[in-house]
Amino acid sequence: MRFKEHFPAIEDGLVYLDSGATSLKPKPVIDALTRYYYGFPANVHRGAYPWADRATREYESAREKVANLIHARPEEVVFTKNATEALNLAASILANRIGKGDRVLVSVMEHHANFLPWMRLARERGAEFVVFNITPEGYVDLKDFERKLTGNTKILALTMTSNVLGTVPPFKEMAKMAKDMGAFVVLDGAQYLPHHRVRVRSTGADFIAFSGHKVFGPMGTGFLWGREEILREGRPLLVGGSMIRDVSVDGYEMEDTPQRYEAGTPNVAGVIGLGAAADFITSIGYEEIERREKELTSKLYHTLRGIEGVEIYGPPPEDRGALISFNLKGVHPHDVAWYLGELGIMLRSGGHCAHPLHKFLKIPYNQSVRASLSFFNDEEDIERLAEGIERVKKAFRLT
Repeated sequence: MRFKEHFPAIEDGLVYLDSGATSLKPKPVIDALTRYYYGFPANVHRGAYPWADRATREYESAREKVANLIHARPEEVVFTKNATEALNLAASILANRIGKGDRVLVSVMEHHANFLPWMRLARERGAEFVVFNITPEGYVDLKDFERKLTGNTKILALTMTSNVLGTVPPFKEMAKMAKDMGAFVVLDGAQYLPHHRVRVRSTGADFIAFSGHKVFGPMGTGFLWGREEILREGRPLLVGGSMIRDVSVDGYEMEDTPQRYEAGTPNVAGVIGLGAAADFITSIGYEEIERREKELTSKLYHTLRGIEGVEIYGPPPEDRGALISFNLKGVHPHDVAWYLGELGIMLRSGGHCAHPLHKFLKIPYNQSVRASLSFFNDEEDIERLAEGIERVKKAFRLT
């Protein structure tokens, strides 16, 4: 079976190269959503009737599937609506652990979701917000990192894969260095988990945020993994229904993790669909995913590099994830993406929620075009992209 046949949205003639923004949804995930809405569309953790009981069982079964996918325990997995909410939740939990004189350390290549919560937290708590740099080639500047990782560093926030450069930092080694300084480590795994197996505890992190909709799950899903010993005493972002054991006019008692962090009605269908996505990834296998994407990334990199006028950002293919950002000299990235879209080739243009990185590298327009791959892509997609770029060049009279 061709891998594209798993994804009903892909029609003949369409090329989807925007998996870094959101993954396409395979048929088993779509089926899981419709099965819930047709068969047992009840709320969870509330009712005793059969629909409610089944909804709760499948919701918690999805938590077990997601936990198994990242080699965690179910009680360490908190469902959120996206990775951004997961990172904000991590910041909320850690808020009372930092204060004046402390340092919050982040990289310049972070997605805004792993940049702004820490900037805000540092300012609110009177801590120092410090950014370490990268090299012109797109690698972490480890000398700058070591220089800025001081004894008063309380939080290190770091991506596992840059959503612009594809850079995969040595996050395990960097996490160990930060832990040796007594810091908490928060990783952004949104761009990593769709392509690579994750064993959360081996990373050395205290929290890792993941996006559900980037790992073939439904929109509006994400999750935070956290060490249970930290989650057990953390302060939730929201309070209300289903996250409490008891409420009186004098106060309230919260549930244990993860329920204490999931106030209100959750995205029940989405979480059940996310469980189906975890099953789907397992059925394909990370070994196959990594093998295919490694070949495709190399093909994409060398194809783009061979097109006159194309400037690629970031390291060579062996040192990057399955995405490449570039610009076509003389054409605004939005014009490139729009014209390619008219040809049925879908990719992203803009700042990619990473403005500091574009400014640091002095990328034209502070924006770029990004082609992001998944295992279902093939060489024909890359060839179509190359042909499309040549047509852009002709349309804008560059040739």
